[in-house]
Amino acid sequence: MELSSRQQEIIDLVSRYAPITGDHIAEQLGLSRPTIRSDLSILVMLGLLDAKPKVGYTLGTAISELSQMNEQISRLTINDVLTPPILIQEHRSAYDAVALLFQENTGTLFVENESLDFVGIVSRKDLLKITLGHADLKTIPVSLTMTRRAQTVALAPSDPVGLAAQMLIRYQVNCLPVIRGEGEAREAGEHEVIGRVSKTTLLQLFIELAGV
Repeated sequence: MELSSRQQEIIDLVSRYAPITGDHIAEQLGLSRPTIRSDLSILVMLGLLDAKPKVGYTLGTAISELSQMNEQISRLTINDVLTPPILIQEHRSAYDAVALLFQENTGTLFVENESLDFVGIVSRKDLLKITLGHADLKTIPVSLTMTRRAQTVALAPSDPVGLAAQMLIRYQVNCLPVIRGEGEAREAGEHEVIGRVSKTTLLQLFIELAGV
């Protein structure tokens, strides 16, 4: 549920002045108490505020838990959450790539050359395009179906976990490679892939931290 701007303002007031009565919240907002009654009820129901008779409103347990989770996440780096990469060599065929996708139950493969350098990414979508062309997948090398490294983005092991979430959303991808190498370049360079971070990785992390 997305909070309204007024509900966000109420939470901000409570965080600064708690305990604070409903009348004082309304006064700070320049509104009447009846006007904000439904907002207060919703925030209490969601656990974002606690209402104490004769005392007023304080921040709820949900806010405290969220703040604690954010603090835990801020301490984590990509190196703490990455999972093993699913790799395929650039000389292998598109048919091999399809088979590996099903075998590993994944949607993304990272392509490496003979020197173990990261050279590109091949996804289900890439392979589907080739398949729709009725081509013989066994005769097409992965290097002709992949998205080359110059058009990809990557994470460094020392990057914060929050950056992974931002990049997954910004670039609308399901998985990002983690590259070993000097510097913190956002574009994948000629470095070894040592891991991956996916939307599933982050979802599992959030569930674990939330204790669900």
